[in-house]
Amino acid sequence: MQAGKTIAAKRERLEADSERERARKVIRKRKVAAIFAVIILAGLLLFLAVKVFQEWIEWASKREEVILIEKEPSVEVIDDTTGKVASELSSRVKEYIANLEEEFAILGRKMVRARIPVGKVREIDVETEDFSGLIKISLDRNAAVSAEDAVRMLVYLEGQGISSCEYIDVRIERKAYWK
Repeated sequence: MQAGKTIAAKRERLEADSERERARKVIRKRKVAAIFAVIILAGLLLFLAVKVFQEWIEWASKREEVILIEKEPSVEVIDDTTGKVASELSSRVKEYIANLEEEFAILGRKMVRARIPVGKVREIDVETEDFSGLIKISLDRNAAVSAEDAVRMLVYLEGQGISSCEYIDVRIERKAYWK
């Protein structure tokens, strides 16, 4: 189908059916190539997401193994309700006493024993080797901070010439008491 001349008497260039078909094929090829590229990109992203998830699972499983290791205190822990060595302690209390023992050792002091006082839920009373008296420590505070506060108070009291007292209380942050 061709027309001869337009109204303005200029000959228009008409596209043949074969040229239109070639243009449609080019457009179809571009669409197919774009869809193929999107599929490949989505597959690559999915592969990377699976790899990252596997690495995270591996890291989390290693982390759990470290957390499950329970520490046991080497000092004797006495329950004041019975006056005997405490046999039924929670893992948290055992771990706290073991950490406290380590922190005292780092600071140059040795724990002799720990006592679980009657009627106290969050308190441990500690005895050290070179000081006569109890040190009252709260389970709610970090073991390292509590040990550091206790040793500071012991050093202060020793500097004042006091080698024994009824107790030293370091349960409250930034405060220490002795009696």
